[in-house]
Amino acid sequence: MSSYIKSAGILAIGGIISKLLGLFFKIPIGRILDSYGYGLYYNSYNIYNLLLTMSIVGIPVAISKMIAERASVKNYHGVYNVYKISMAVLIVIGGASSAFLFFGADWIIKAADWDQGSYYAIIGLAAAPFFVSIMCAIRGFFQGMQMMKPTAISQIIESFVRVIFGITLCIYLTNEFGQAQGAGGASAGASIAAVATTIFLIFTFVVFMRDFSKKMKNSKDKFKKESSKKILKRLFDIAVPVTLASAFVALLGIVNSFTYVSRLGVAGIDSKMATILFGDFGLGQTMINVPLTFSSAMSLTLVPAVSASFALNDIPSIRRKTELGIRVMLLISLPSAIGLSIYSQPIFDLLFPAAHSGGAILKYLAFSVIFIMIGNILQSVLQALDKFRIPVINLFIALIVKYILNYVLMSIPDIHIFGMVISNIGAFAVTALLNYIAIKRYVEIRLDTLQTIIKPLIASTIMGAFGIIFYRILSGIIPSGINVLISISLCIIVYFVTLILIKGITREELILMPGGKKIIDRLGDRI
Repeated sequence: MSSYIKSAGILAIGGIISKLLGLFFKIPIGRILDSYGYGLYYNSYNIYNLLLTMSIVGIPVAISKMIAERASVKNYHGVYNVYKISMAVLIVIGGASSAFLFFGADWIIKAADWDQGSYYAIIGLAAAPFFVSIMCAIRGFFQGMQMMKPTAISQIIESFVRVIFGITLCIYLTNEFGQAQGAGGASAGASIAAVATTIFLIFTFVVFMRDFSKKMKNSKDKFKKESSKKILKRLFDIAVPVTLASAFVALLGIVNSFTYVSRLGVAGIDSKMATILFGDFGLGQTMINVPLTFSSAMSLTLVPAVSASFALNDIPSIRRKTELGIRVMLLISLPSAIGLSIYSQPIFDLLFPAAHSGGAILKYLAFSVIFIMIGNILQSVLQALDKFRIPVINLFIALIVKYILNYVLMSIPDIHIFGMVISNIGAFAVTALLNYIAIKRYVEIRLDTLQTIIKPLIASTIMGAFGIIFYRILSGIIPSGINVLISISLCIIVYFVTLILIKGITREELILMPGGKKIIDRLGDRI
């Protein structure tokens, strides 16, 4: 259990740094391109995200699960065979995905009825899937071995390179040619970052193999060699449903991209204004992605950790890991949602002052964080237990809910873009609820309602109330930008102090938080 928490902590730290670097990327990009240009960029991002999900995302999960199963019994030669075959598959798929983006850009724009300026952003991303496929194979290998540092470091490198090259190209191309070309430059930063990160991961893997090859040789005669056909079958048995589940998540974004122009048009909003509103929604999505780093980190570590317990038929361990995952997600998601909501407008005034609707959108969109984080964790547990079809079915139901709500609500003039916000919250709430019902059936988890939900909610509510008071007191005394940063910092302190006072957090959970070990050392037996 401690290694699982430590692994999640390492990935969370790497993910947080990566997301902060991502903010340093998207803040200037949003300012340079304005809402219209960012809308062009966000169009390409949703297509890219769907394409990666459909072609690549499921296989790394399968790799980490299959490797964890073999590593748990010290079948290291089998571990390498899984990696080798998976890498070959991913290279082929990644290459095909890159070719589709490059040669199919015009078709995509026509099918979605987008502004023609989206072409440059799509082309800028075209090379990324090929290199991301190589990255995913190596990351899946290390995650299956429950070694999270290579993934965490590579995430930071990827974000750092993207910031440097994406912003530089965006500024240059916007000034020289215009917003559409600038959006293409911003997108190209992702392709360049993928190349740089691939080089780092290949080097790391080569270094790791120097010692690991000895373990492979020692285990070669102890285990019967699996055929490539058997490995491929198992790989796709896992990867296909995982990919479908991830694809449905990406399709939730595609539903937004493919419906906003037409449905907002019914509400009397022209296509350019619709693109601006969609750009503001995209910036709001950028802000909620920061706390989602924790669920991504926990999900990546949960699959191999639960898979290892599942391979050993250790049901109590599976139950403990699942319950801990849910607890930690609620401890993070509840204050994150409330904090983003109460400071939504000041955050946008500070980061994206030209996005006039962004603050109002984030005020409500923030609450989707809770359902996304819980849904992600539960989905990972189901996948680790070989229950791959259930998340797919649940996400398909959520996709239908999403489309219906988008179609109906965005066409109402008084609701317009907020229909997309409501549909996001509704779709992810459906997913979280259905996944929880399934987990209860298979694992029989027993959540302590007081400790898991009520105490974090009390602490978050108190934090929110103090947060509003802090901001109002400091308003007029210091500039708004400094005010919001100080107020957020004070909110974090109030939240954790309140949690400790009401005994709403355990040692095991606190050690996962940044600086948690130091707090435990100071408080001693009081926690």
